[in-house]
Amino acid sequence: MADSLENIFIILINSAFIIGILGNGFIALVNCIDWIKMQKVSLADRILTALAIFRIGLILVMMVSWFTKESYPFSSLDIKGNKVILFSIAGLLANYFSVWLATGLSLFYFLKIANFSNAVFLHLKFRIGMVFMVMFLGTLVLLPLSLTLNMAVEILFQNQVNSKKNVTLDFLMIRYDLFFAIMFLIPFVVSLASFLLLILSLCGHLRRMKGVDCSSEAHVRALKAMISFLLLFILHYLSNIMTVWANHILGSFVAKIFVNMLLFFCPSGHPLLLILWNSKLKKASLCVLRKLRGYMNLRKLFQK
Repeated sequence: MADSLENIFIILINSAFIIGILGNGFIALVNCIDWIKMQKVSLADRILTALAIFRIGLILVMMVSWFTKESYPFSSLDIKGNKVILFSIAGLLANYFSVWLATGLSLFYFLKIANFSNAVFLHLKFRIGMVFMVMFLGTLVLLPLSLTLNMAVEILFQNQVNSKKNVTLDFLMIRYDLFFAIMFLIPFVVSLASFLLLILSLCGHLRRMKGVDCSSEAHVRALKAMISFLLLFILHYLSNIMTVWANHILGSFVAKIFVNMLLFFCPSGHPLLLILWNSKLKKASLCVLRKLRGYMNLRKLFQK
């Protein structure tokens, strides 16, 4: 039974890896082609393209870490050396910018679609580019602090491992709690606030219009994209916490594979939802599927 579950989870991890690479690669490719054709690109497409590129990097780091049993994001006590720190830095950078870019996408949906008469909101709405410039500079300011704190805890953790000291569960939980606090807390609060305010905007819009129109449909599409990110965001964090239990409490290889599979859901699953709820990406994906189906039908015809 354990062997069967192990094989199933390994297949699912490999499938999530392939889906994540293809999904993010498709988003980046479509936007780059559109950029070349139109000689310009919207702010939303730039955010999506950058997000896809960093998520490809994150998925590659996660997969390499899985096969080499490195420390990030799958902690392993039997690996020593500087490669642990390098993988941790690479994973942290990819994860850091992925989270902030997804947060920026949520903020963009809110500012672009929501409708409030508040003077501050209107000021931000008509200066979206400036808002994202400030947010980008803020992420660069917070990045050295995030790297320094995370590396300090990582080095302390590896020193305990290398000196054969007992790594307690409390220490591991503090390690992940600190990682969450310095990496995810601010973007999570910003995304959650954008989601809740967009709901308020939709409720006010429906009261005024007393019906569903194109604007309310845009609200709903944006809300779907934002809630999917928030749910996957929470799942990703909980999966990191579960990794501690799987690696250091349960000790089961099947449990480790299952938890590591959950870690792929956010960077691999979210792009598929973005494609589904983005009209341009959805149209391009349907076009690709039609061409693939035509190619397969043509191939079957020639085989006969």
